[in-house]
Amino acid sequence: MNRNKILLATLLAASVFAGPSAYAQSWVGTADYTAGSSEGDEDVVGPFNTYDAGAGVVLLQPTGMSGGTFTFDGVYQSYVTKHELSGVPVVAAGLDDTYELTAVATFTESVSAIGGITVTGGTFNLYRDTTRDRDYTTDSGFSDGEAILTGTITSGAGAAAADLSFGVTDITIAITDYDTSVFNPDTIATGGGIFTLRMGSELDAPFLSGITSVGGNTYDAGSGDLLYAADGYLALAVPEAETYAMMLAGLGLVGFMARRRTRSMI
Repeated sequence: MNRNKILLATLLAASVFAGPSAYAQSWVGTADYTAGSSEGDEDVVGPFNTYDAGAGVVLLQPTGMSGGTFTFDGVYQSYVTKHELSGVPVVAAGLDDTYELTAVATFTESVSAIGGITVTGGTFNLYRDTTRDRDYTTDSGFSDGEAILTGTITSGAGAAAADLSFGVTDITIAITDYDTSVFNPDTIATGGGIFTLRMGSELDAPFLSGITSVGGNTYDAGSGDLLYAADGYLALAVPEAETYAMMLAGLGLVGFMARRRTRSMI
């Protein structure tokens, strides 16, 4: 990794890990994952306000290019590794033992010549399944459980390395439906969520080995498809307007600094 990429990666990572605490939290509560289950061997988790997804995968398929800006259809699949309350891990004894939580998102985005990412729409779903059957290589087990939370991706902004090897995006989600028997208090619909997606790393190659499709979409490198390792955070919160504007300004600054750094090295 060259110095320019290290600089950009550092700035992007800083923008992410400063993220969840910068939002005005609209929901803090518990989740009862025994809801709707005849087994009764899951656990009640909380209070928490953030889902932390582990090593996942993103597939970007190009849909066009105009004036140096590329457009893509994207799909993301992962699973929840832990719950957090304002950045502090919360115990979930049965997670990945007696049940799994999987996250699936589809989205459309554009990437400018200077690495600016704009997300224009999509969907987000969180599933609970008492059968731990997710499998990246067979592209199965991610959306076969009970959908306990669904949302519409309304917008998003981020930044990527010039060669698209690394990127970070903050995505705004409007929660459209959720299982009121799972979440307490059942007031999530009055808010929404911020989904922070980081994709690309030096571990891409070994992690992605054997993956040929994501969410039923075939990966074809010859057609310009891009496949990334990724992780994500879903904060059940709504950003304050002023804070969100500052966040976007910060992401714009990242792109400007990366471009300026590149020119200075020529």
